[in-house]
Amino acid sequence: MAGAYIRGMGLSCALGEDAASSVSALQRRQMRPVALRLEEFTEPVQMPYYRIPDRAELFDAGRLARLLPPAARAAVTQAGLTPGEIRRLPLFIGSSCFSIGVSEARYAAALAQQPQTAIPMPLCGYQDMAVVLQQTLGCRGDTYTYNTACTASANALLGALHMIELGWYRHALVVGAELANRTTLAGFSGLQIVADALRPFDAARKGLVLGEGIGAVVLSAETDSTNRLRVLGGASNCDTWSVTTADTGGKSVAAVLSQALEQTHLQPRQVRAIKAHGTATPAGDTAEALGMRQVFAGVPPLSVLKPCLGHTLGACGINELILFAGALQRGFLPATPGFATPDPALGVQPITAPEPAPDGHYLLNHFGFGGNNTVLVLEKTAP
Repeated sequence: MAGAYIRGMGLSCALGEDAASSVSALQRRQMRPVALRLEEFTEPVQMPYYRIPDRAELFDAGRLARLLPPAARAAVTQAGLTPGEIRRLPLFIGSSCFSIGVSEARYAAALAQQPQTAIPMPLCGYQDMAVVLQQTLGCRGDTYTYNTACTASANALLGALHMIELGWYRHALVVGAELANRTTLAGFSGLQIVADALRPFDAARKGLVLGEGIGAVVLSAETDSTNRLRVLGGASNCDTWSVTTADTGGKSVAAVLSQALEQTHLQPRQVRAIKAHGTATPAGDTAEALGMRQVFAGVPPLSVLKPCLGHTLGACGINELILFAGALQRGFLPATPGFATPDPALGVQPITAPEPAPDGHYLLNHFGFGGNNTVLVLEKTAP
């Protein structure tokens, strides 16, 4: 199959406010969670959080309109698209929060002025990000939004890839965005799966640590003389084992891994390494580890990025793709901070020091609430 090339990338996350500095911070293993305490709830919410270092008030409703354009412009500029190509550029957007923060701010204002008529969550805002991007870039192409929990932007990328392969588009801008909001923070706190630190696949893992990030990728049917990264394909499935996780026996994870390999005509032995989802929740890591062991006789080297930028939920597909792709371009597999003690029940261990990243094929795992599972296949080739 043809796949599509990564022509441009833009990123703003806890590691930095652009893609290059974020990859450099990843290479140095710089982790920057902050301590949050939300007093406005009956029981105060406390947790570590990986925030974008923009120095703005975390719940400022204007952050979305300020942070989204620079990432998109960086990706489009790096891709070298012509004005005509930008005007026709389709948008594929994945998120699990969209503009909830804006909605919260409007509700708070209404509650202060007219509490008897204030409506919680007065808007959904699924199209708000597309409007901001169109106004920023001057593009007038088709828009698509994906809301499939933590696989949202990974599925947005798959959607863009398939439409490029069908010849519908030559280029596509794929965006993953997740910004801090009280609804998400309180919801995950109530689930009691938030931990003090991320320890993926570790015997002492207790849960996830949330984060925010905005990433943008330009996919193209054409390459250029410097491009070495191609999204070769991928697969997605959904099971009904649980509302909040995939089948902990690994069955659905193994199925989507096998489908991704079959769809890209690869054998398990051809996979150089895996960017694991690695939420550090007891059930999530169990499902992922057992699923990988059912597909691979020997699981390839595992790299987990969440201890460096947090779990960015619906945006993690694009945010982690950008970081992992940037690391591959620089020739290294990122280490996994937070892992210390192997869990014999899992039988897998992420790498704890950077390793060389040779040319070849890499898998990127993404799993979300509702049992939605997505695996992307990335190919790095010689210049």
